[in-house]
Amino acid sequence: MITNADITLYNHYYDKKTRLDHWQRSVIRGVHFYVDHRVSIGDSGVNSGYVYKIRIPVDVPCRNTYIPEDEWKARGCDILGNWTLQNDDLAVWGECGIDIEKPADLQRLGKRYCKITSWSDNRLGSLPHWRIGGA
Repeated sequence: MITNADITLYNHYYDKKTRLDHWQRSVIRGVHFYVDHRVSIGDSGVNSGYVYKIRIPVDVPCRNTYIPEDEWKARGCDILGNWTLQNDDLAVWGECGIDIEKPADLQRLGKRYCKITSWSDNRLGSLPHWRIGGA
């Protein structure tokens, strides 16, 4: 797989004590990052948006370890040193060294990011990877 970027993944988790969502940051190096600019014409005029496609090879260098989404949720707040893929997480293009409290923090800083709307575990086969779709 040809890799062309690094990403920062923000995984959300719910803290029962504070009753707030929190975001854990993981930098993942050596991924394939692609953005498609889509334009369509509808009843309300011209609509445009970006479609993000990210592929993460299984052998990427990352301090944190991948765990499946169900294990992530079962651990609650005990997820330090791990990352997962789940809808509504955020993927930032490049390395982002800030901790966030809400997605608007990234927008305010002008970071290019997407909200994960789909993902798949493609670790079986000749080119094992995870695929992320976002908008």
